[in-house]
Amino acid sequence: MSLITAYEVLKYSPAGSDYPTAQFCELIPQIEQEFARDCLGQELYDYFVSKLTAYPATTQEWDASGSYCIGDVVIRNGCLFISVLEHSDSDPLLGEDDWEPFERFTDAQVNTFWEKYLRRLLALKVYSASLLYTTWRAGAGGLTIAVGDGVGGGSGFRAATKAELSDVKTGLIAEIERVTANMLQWIKDNSETSGFPKVKSCSNDLCATSGRRARRWAWKV
Repeated sequence: MSLITAYEVLKYSPAGSDYPTAQFCELIPQIEQEFARDCLGQELYDYFVSKLTAYPATTQEWDASGSYCIGDVVIRNGCLFISVLEHSDSDPLLGEDDWEPFERFTDAQVNTFWEKYLRRLLALKVYSASLLYTTWRAGAGGLTIAVGDGVGGGSGFRAATKAELSDVKTGLIAEIERVTANMLQWIKDNSETSGFPKVKSCSNDLCATSGRRARRWAWKV
């Protein structure tokens, strides 16, 4: 079972609501396996998985014409909500008492860690990996980049410049490293009270994005 879902990648990464998600299901388990192996450690990752609250198999986007019963779960604007009122038909985003946010984990500390750091970090990693398949493509003209949105026929591909590729990569790496550093500091600061399995050590030699392994920071529990 994976920690993050495709619609959470859309919500918590730079991807827009109409971004193609076909690659997400393939990438998510690979990204999480890599992150467990190279950064969190398998024991801590397995601990998070053990605290998951399973999504109902029938979870769908909120429908304005629908009527929901207590316990029904819907997706609204990339977030999950659970109905706490029988036959609710209000919009979950309006902040009324009909709905409550659906907590991804059964443990409060894991939910905090997830919402502050890990959800964003995994979303960025999956989105970054998916760009290879969704924005660029290789053909007779080499590597090309999508242009236009299809409105009025204005769509197609052009050659991606080296600067464009470098800018995208640099920006994503910087954001991933920022969230990772903050996440590791949170674990260090909350190691005694979080209830998480103890991890011997972690440094950016393991946690940093590939290509940024020269800079070093570390913590120990």
